[in-house]
Amino acid sequence: MLKILHTADLHLDENAGERWDALEELVNLAGREEVSALVIAGDLFDRESAAETMRGPLRAVFGGCGFQTVILPGNHDHQAYRSGLYFGDNVSVIRDWREPVCLGDTVFWGLPHDHLDAPRLAVRLREMASLMNPDQENILLFHGELLDTFFPRPDLGQEGELRYMPARLSFFDPLPVRYILAGHFHSRFAAWQAPGGSLFIYPGSPVSVTKRETGRRKANLLVPGETPREAVLNSFHFEELLITLDPFAGEDPLLELDRKLDELHPAAGVLLTVDGLFDGAALNLDEDALVSAIKQKMARFSTAEPSFNFIDVRHIIEDDLFKKFRDALAKTDYSLAMKKEIEEMAIHAFRGVRQCS
Repeated sequence: MLKILHTADLHLDENAGERWDALEELVNLAGREEVSALVIAGDLFDRESAAETMRGPLRAVFGGCGFQTVILPGNHDHQAYRSGLYFGDNVSVIRDWREPVCLGDTVFWGLPHDHLDAPRLAVRLREMASLMNPDQENILLFHGELLDTFFPRPDLGQEGELRYMPARLSFFDPLPVRYILAGHFHSRFAAWQAPGGSLFIYPGSPVSVTKRETGRRKANLLVPGETPREAVLNSFHFEELLITLDPFAGEDPLLELDRKLDELHPAAGVLLTVDGLFDGAALNLDEDALVSAIKQKMARFSTAEPSFNFIDVRHIIEDDLFKKFRDALAKTDYSLAMKKEIEEMAIHAFRGVRQCS
């Protein structure tokens, strides 16, 4: 039985050890799952120079594997493969769209990096279709942008406003393929059924390359004829964490932060935002002290600089007029949610009065 582990967009870099760790985890997962092929659908390297320095370790990682690795050059790393570099006996690079990689009865076709707009890409795919034997198990490797669905530009990595190999699902209809194993879309695992019946799959990046790539990362574990399975990885990834302070909650926000941090995966990098209002007198903390305490708790995680948008409103809460307002509000029939909303509006109104006085 053929089994494939499909990934893309590792963007290996000499200065990003977490990406190398992700590759090693993928290789170990492929071994545990006894796959026949590890497919890397573009951008294994972040740039050509990374291939120069990391080629030796890659041979060692791939060398002891009991499976074939099939690599498609992407827009970031296509120059790395043009000089015929050797990555290992069981590593195949698709350097030409006319020259597939055969693994048993399965044929892996690929579209290496090229400057093709949508019309020319559609023509190229029709040319590829003419080379394929429809009686074989054909699988296409593709690294590019799918136009049928909307992706914010940052979800495609660090491409800016450039469009790379823009395709529509209908472009793949002429090809006798069951799967299009794709790369270039970083944010998440996603799949679409093409009109002709083939399944187009983005696995998402297996490691967070940018802060847009939040949540546990995944790879695509595929047995032809079966539903693709999302394999959840233990690789580095960013997690967004929001703490909203409430001056009347009666709970130490640092304890809430502890609870949420304890729930995070140990490989997570935290994108923390702390906003809201707090009563510094009740917590015996001013704003500087609260920032220092939060940063100390965050020290065990790889993290970006937290975003601190909170405000100490102790002087308003201790104001006699505000206390009378709260007492009056408490006697109303408003729901708890409505009372909370009114309290927050009142605090902001009191702040405005203080700033103008």
